[in-house]
Amino acid sequence: MSNSMKTWRVVPHDPLIFRDGKPFTATPGARATSVPFPYPSTLAGAVRTLSGALGNGGVFPKGDEAVIQQLLEYQVVGPFLLDMRRHDVLFPAPQDALLVKLEPHDERRAKCVPLQPTTRFQHVQTNLPLGLQLVAPIEETKAKRHPNAPAFWRWEHLLAWLRAPQADEVELDTLGIRALPVDYRTHVSIQHATGTAEEGALFQTAGLTFVHVPQEAARPVLREAAELALVVQTDAPLRRSLGTVGGERRLGAWESADTTLPNCPEDVRNAIHETRRGRLILATPAHFTQGFHPTWVCEHPSGVKLRIVGAAVGRPVHVSGWDYKERKPKPTRRLAPAGSVYFFEIEEGDDAAIERFVEEVWLRPISDGEQERRDGFGVALLGTWNEKEA
Repeated sequence: MSNSMKTWRVVPHDPLIFRDGKPFTATPGARATSVPFPYPSTLAGAVRTLSGALGNGGVFPKGDEAVIQQLLEYQVVGPFLLDMRRHDVLFPAPQDALLVKLEPHDERRAKCVPLQPTTRFQHVQTNLPLGLQLVAPIEETKAKRHPNAPAFWRWEHLLAWLRAPQADEVELDTLGIRALPVDYRTHVSIQHATGTAEEGALFQTAGLTFVHVPQEAARPVLREAAELALVVQTDAPLRRSLGTVGGERRLGAWESADTTLPNCPEDVRNAIHETRRGRLILATPAHFTQGFHPTWVCEHPSGVKLRIVGAAVGRPVHVSGWDYKERKPKPTRRLAPAGSVYFFEIEEGDDAAIERFVEEVWLRPISDGEQERRDGFGVALLGTWNEKEA
């Protein structure tokens, strides 16, 4: 990362709403729902709004094209989830890790089976484009997915997965945390003239609660709960402040954080050099012009040329947003979800180019569009690709 990049955390004071794009109008019975985790553009917009307001007497300069262009050029990386009790950054669960039920079924434990490209099914017809191989478990399993599989992994366990994925039994609460809990609230519209409730004008909001209670706790108590926050890196000038985050003007504290994002493990770096292959794991959703398939990173400016051999990609997610310059909604874009994994081989590039590639890809956005990369779409991690044939 550039030396100008600083780490900031956003500590929610309320359950936060990150709208999913469904209509939410001033009609009785309306409901505002939230996506499971904020998109990078949401935090990028918040960073730029705060930065623009700080440089303009506390008011965002809506009509100043020069300032808006400068704000759009700031780089934002994230958001990621932060466990404030353990000072631990959590990342989305990788799609090449299949967590299945044990026999007999255990609510708190699961079998974790790695996925990787395979040539075992050479005579099977598929609709996979670009000569991609099927991705399958490295060992046969008939068990179903575990319903309590964590949505976010703790760094120590993800680090081991990046280094050498292995089939093993895991403790789910130790591995990570499940999706953020949703807080449902019912509201009533207030008449401005009388200050009383408007007849029949009830509506509901659903916000994300940034707290985690271990599943193993039979009766949750306050001391067992972990306070969660969002963490981003940016070169935009910010200062400690209290501001709104997401929809419905919910409050969050912006604080300079001493939390550091991890560097690329040396053994992962060495393995990519030696084997000329590896994995790209998306830590944030990515936008690619060819749908789920990346192109910009495959012809990387470092001089490395990649070939994507296989991909473990979840269901696409969709995002729109507000265009600062055009002052209108952006077109809806289809994204490869966070946690998606791309198995690659290096076709071109010497050792120096590979070293630049690792430095410039690790925890950097790899989306195809330049503005999408500035907004933080497609932040990537790197892992090894086991040579064992699946």
